[in-house]
This record gives sequence, structure tokens and C-alpha cells, in this order.
Amino acid sequence: MTPQELARADALDAAEEEARATEPAGVPVVTPDTDPSPGAGRMSRQTLGGPAVEQVQQVSLGAGIALVGLGLGFLAFRMRRSG
Repeated sequence: MTPQELARADALDAAEEEARATEPAGVPVVTPDTDPSPGAGRMSRQTLGGPAVEQVQQVSLGAGIALVGLGLGFLAFRMRRSG
């Protein structure tokens, strides 16, 4: 066999091994209980309503803008000090 044929055969073998290694595995299906547990109280999982989601998004946006501003201010002072 020529070196090119050997390289092609090696590439095909590697592709077959990779295809076997990445086959999807079965995932067990879990259905949550409809009955709330007896200890469920204030700390139980709940979905947020529309106004609450909007408020969280606004707070996240404001916090992000404030952090960007602080970072720019920090860089400005560092550049002023070094220059």
C-alpha cells in the first residue's frame, strides 16, 4: 500500500471510532409528582408571574450597566496614572 492509501485507511478507522463513541445513550424519563411534598413551604419551587419577571430583567440590566460603568472608570484611572 502507498502512504496515501495508508493515511486514508487510518482516517476512515478514526472516523468510525468517533462515530461509535458519540452515539446517543438512552436517558431515563422522570415525571415529577403532582402532589406537593409535606415539607414544601416558602422554599418550594414556584414560577414567577409576568410583573416579577419584568422586574428581575430590569434589575439585571441596571446592574450590568453599572458594572460596565465601573469597569470603564477603573480603566480610565489606570490609564491616567500610567500616562
